[in-house]
Amino acid sequence: MDAYLNAMDSLGSKILDFVDPTGDFTGYTKGWEFTEFRTAFSIALAYLAFVIVGSAIMKAGVPAMDPYPIKFFYNVSQIFLCAYMTVEAGMIAYRNGYSLVCNPYDKENPPMANLLWLFYVSKIWDFWDTIFIVLGKKWRQLSFLHVYHHFTIFLFYWINVNSQYDGDVYLTICLNGFIHTVMYTYYFICMHTRDPKTGKSLPIWWKSSLTMMQLIQFVTMMSQATYLLTHSECKGHSRTNTATYLVYILSLFFLFAQFFVSSYMKPKKKKTA
Repeated sequence: MDAYLNAMDSLGSKILDFVDPTGDFTGYTKGWEFTEFRTAFSIALAYLAFVIVGSAIMKAGVPAMDPYPIKFFYNVSQIFLCAYMTVEAGMIAYRNGYSLVCNPYDKENPPMANLLWLFYVSKIWDFWDTIFIVLGKKWRQLSFLHVYHHFTIFLFYWINVNSQYDGDVYLTICLNGFIHTVMYTYYFICMHTRDPKTGKSLPIWWKSSLTMMQLIQFVTMMSQATYLLTHSECKGHSRTNTATYLVYILSLFFLFAQFFVSSYMKPKKKKTA
């Protein structure tokens, strides 16, 4: 166990040294809950273990479960939490005179750090999305996109909460918080619009619009990162961190775009009698 923990500590230090070689953007959040890499990586591994082991158990003959009270509480809590983070990020940006992009970075007294930490930790709460999918045996929803998104977004914001916890990071909280507010509102509506005969959720007309909104979110994030990388006067970020962010968001964009095309643009196969 000690060897594992030491290896994780060493790997975490190397990651932060890579994304912030000068150390100009790291330090304030050191020692906060869940900010050690050993903790974050162990949580991420536990998530993957649940996906693999939980799926195997459910496929072994365990009947599907739909814990309505827990899902009800979860969706409502996510709507309020995500809405709060969206509004709070906007208010902090407004109070500190932020512009759309190219904002200053305060390493020692960052106004955005507490909220970014909450945003980061909320990604653990998001793992319940996967838990409900596995318990409900909805294997079609347990796609590579779903697992990759949940697993990597948590680890990526571990990087941000340690080394990019102020300045232009406000935009990702605003955008992602807003999208998730809409998304969990959609999930809540789906819970209460079921076919009385089959018990299945009825189709909601703006489902495809939700994926389109996610794609627009990624384009906006990539545009921000590209602007920061191409304007040397923007000093409030680590260029390596921003470049890593751009590549990561690009991967999400392509995966979500592929999902959008396959789900909403390709003609449906006709069922044969």
